[in-house]
Amino acid sequence: MFRYTKPRKYLSRIAARHLALALALMSMATTTLAGNSMNVTVEEMRLIPAYCPHTQGWAYGSPESRSWEARMGKSFSHMHHYCMGQINLLRALSSGTPEATRKSMLSNVRADYQYVLRNSTRDFVLLPEILTRTGEVELRLSLFKEANNSFAQARALRPEYWPAYSHWAEFLIKAGKKAEAKQLVKSGLEYSPGSRVLREQYRLLGGNPSEIVPIVQKPAPESTGETAAPALAEQATATRDDGEDPPVSGPEQQK
Repeated sequence: MFRYTKPRKYLSRIAARHLALALALMSMATTTLAGNSMNVTVEEMRLIPAYCPHTQGWAYGSPESRSWEARMGKSFSHMHHYCMGQINLLRALSSGTPEATRKSMLSNVRADYQYVLRNSTRDFVLLPEILTRTGEVELRLSLFKEANNSFAQARALRPEYWPAYSHWAEFLIKAGKKAEAKQLVKSGLEYSPGSRVLREQYRLLGGNPSEIVPIVQKPAPESTGETAAPALAEQATATRDDGEDPPVSGPEQQK
């Protein structure tokens, strides 16, 4: 049976941070944050989005929380599920987690992500990211059909969001479907020609990134009363050139 892993160097930096956290959790005395029901440690909080301390269960309703909600919209009220899901994902991927426990935790992570997807507005700026994260978890659970659908939805919402291409392409490569993977990566590069991850994948699949003809997208029409969502989308999911996934948060991860 196919088992999803992320061994490629260009997809390994976030996994390395997860491993570092797991090792730290095994050797340190646990320091938890007040006001949360999951006994989230300071170290865990540093690895999840900067807005998480301002979601429900933490400091929801604070001035900072209201600022985040003004930028993200009403769907922000559900983001505590996404934050809890990411914490449980870190714990599930810890080397000391038994396999049965890991599978159960991953199922809970998926359920938390799906809760946000079900209850968010269709124009919520972080939907492509959450769909992509859902697809990653579904791959780990061997839910391949569901993962394919999650990645496809993310690409449909935000064609230039390169992780929605790269993770599914990695699966296709491992499954021996290199021609299909190459076509998918090519499509991703047409929308996100600056993605180092996609360019490296395309080279490994025998393609020449310099031959890609970028698709010029039409700018969205201006409208009155627009929120800050477009700008936030750029901060949250803009293509980076360092081989990492775009930041999960808005502006920057907590240091």
